[in-house]
Amino acid sequence: MNVEELIVHRELDKEKVFRDDFLHVKVVIENTGRHNFDFLEIRDYYNPQLFRLILGENFISTRIGAKKTIKFSYILEPKVRGEYPLGPLSLTVKDRLGFNSTERIVPNSVTDILVYPPYEDIKRIEILGSKRSLQLNYGSQRSKQKGTGTEFYGMRRYAFGDQFRLIDWKASVRQQRLIVREHETERDVTVMILVDSSSSMAGGAIENTKFEYAIRACMLLTKVSLTRRDSVGVYTFSDKKNFKFLKPNRGDDQFYTVLDFVARVKPAAKCRFAEAMDTFTKRFQKRSLIFIISDLESNTKDITEGIKKLLPFNHSVILINPFSPWFEIHEMDLSSTDKALAEAISEEMMEHILAIKQEISRLGVNLVTCGPDDMLNQVLANYMEAKKKGKAY
Repeated sequence: MNVEELIVHRELDKEKVFRDDFLHVKVVIENTGRHNFDFLEIRDYYNPQLFRLILGENFISTRIGAKKTIKFSYILEPKVRGEYPLGPLSLTVKDRLGFNSTERIVPNSVTDILVYPPYEDIKRIEILGSKRSLQLNYGSQRSKQKGTGTEFYGMRRYAFGDQFRLIDWKASVRQQRLIVREHETERDVTVMILVDSSSSMAGGAIENTKFEYAIRACMLLTKVSLTRRDSVGVYTFSDKKNFKFLKPNRGDDQFYTVLDFVARVKPAAKCRFAEAMDTFTKRFQKRSLIFIISDLESNTKDITEGIKKLLPFNHSVILINPFSPWFEIHEMDLSSTDKALAEAISEEMMEHILAIKQEISRLGVNLVTCGPDDMLNQVLANYMEAKKKGKAY
């Protein structure tokens, strides 16, 4: 029997899936030879920590005749956002008496599956980011400056160089001097979202780590900013091998570009904060409203030096700190001993955060510490306040 006469491949209904969606996997076995295979086993491997088997089986024991094709299928549910491999396929052929067997891994049978955050999260963010929702919750103000827009701002005396079309002749007659009308023009900004993707951000329950909340905050901020016609870019960072930059853009398509970009990022390595900010400033210098989302588990000097790298470019910087102890003990049932230990760690970490806050406040940078219950609201509120005050113009 020639095992090479068996052709095995996998078919997927999609290679990009939301975390709360289902992935339908079909395996096709084709016997191209003129001999029967009486004892055949096919197994398609997956990581049970990343995928949950919902329906069917990922293996089959069967017989296949000459020039015949057999199919089997199963359904998986992704557990975690990210990019993960599915496979490989394993093929085992036995003789009739079961004394001898041949097993091989099917070449090129590993497929990368991109898992987006839950669609429920996306839908909630789209609703929250809609214009009507923003107007109801935060008002509809946009940052403005005096210029040649269409919204009336006020009147003043004519000055040399003013355009004649701006003269209000009726007001000029009443005042017996030339009066010009001023209008407001709305200003759009570039919002850069810098997300710490170091290994420490993976702390917390597997589906609700600091990093997962950071991704949700990034998506919310992206949606709201795009709704208000701002440009949005993303930069994820840990060490030099894990600096990833998505250039800012605007429009509806940018939301899904950002979604695709962050879905591929996994927490890894130690955070090199100052080096990350230095690399960012070499890639991007335009004055912007910058949100940095980080657990700040680096030393105070490294964080301060990193913030200083941003200041020469007149960025408006807001530092969002998912406070580690609040995420890592969130919804956990702890014993009295563990609670005492958690409180001691929390106090030590809070002292570290307060030291950073004191240092960067001298640089004019605001640090917002938050937990899983208020992180998204804090991000949205700080964005709206920054827009209202006209920062980053």
